[in-house]
Amino acid sequence: MKKYRFAQYLLGAALLTAAVSPITVLADSKDIQVKVDNVSVQFPDAKPYIDPSTSRTMIPIRFVSEKLGASVEWDGANRTVTMTKEGKQISLKIGEKKAIVSGKQIAFDAAATLQNNRTFVPLRFVSEAYGAKVDWLATERLVLITTNLSDGTGTSGTTPVASQPGTTNPGSGNTSTSGIGSKVGVDGQFTVVDPSYPDLLLPKDPTTEPAVEAFLNSLKFENGVITGKIPQLPNGHVMALTYTDNKDKNLNQNLTKTKEGETFSITVSGNGGQINFAIFQGNVGKNGVFVYVPEMRVEWGAKR
Repeated sequence: MKKYRFAQYLLGAALLTAAVSPITVLADSKDIQVKVDNVSVQFPDAKPYIDPSTSRTMIPIRFVSEKLGASVEWDGANRTVTMTKEGKQISLKIGEKKAIVSGKQIAFDAAATLQNNRTFVPLRFVSEAYGAKVDWLATERLVLITTNLSDGTGTSGTTPVASQPGTTNPGSGNTSTSGIGSKVGVDGQFTVVDPSYPDLLLPKDPTTEPAVEAFLNSLKFENGVITGKIPQLPNGHVMALTYTDNKDKNLNQNLTKTKEGETFSITVSGNGGQINFAIFQGNVGKNGVFVYVPEMRVEWGAKR
């Protein structure tokens, strides 16, 4: 599994600030519901939410793990939570983007976090760690986790019906200008790569593809700074733009207020970071892209 991915910025899932961010609208709408094998998971004191800094859907792992039949233990001294099911042990530490599953390390794109005395993990963690299938019903804001699959596995993927906050990732099957392997940016500095999670993509949306292409083709990375230009958006659409530094939270930037046609500049630390560009129609994520520096890698946020 690739270590990095676009952030179901969903769109992915995180583009902070209350004032104008479309992500805020998503976060303020009705609660995200979760079902495990069609049984609702109750969250009495801590509910799933969309992390605005990573665009990922975060869930309280204890309640979901217990529904999956796992026992959960918390080690406060080491800030580590351990889940055990049928001899399979999973442990993860607060602040880390990895977990140890039966002695093997898996990586995910958002760090485990502690809020309201509950450990939250990215939704994708469930499928990676428990071998479950995760579906998103956007119109209902409902997450369906399935473990009793007919083929005996829990890894078959599905495509979200619409934007899934926190889980969308760029996909393959590009039919537009920039396919997998294409060089994009002013000097062709960036490479479009296969998606980290091809089964969790926004539906294809040709209306917004030109704007995403224009955004990418405006990017230039030089002397530790990325510059670019906000493209013209289709009528009735809005955009969100954020930069998340891999380590230094003081360098995170929310550029959502940047207007169409305006240029922007982002300073990237030596740790590198991720740019999330997302396009919305109303409250619904329609398209987007993840740009990783210094890897100079691009992943789409919707089927193409």
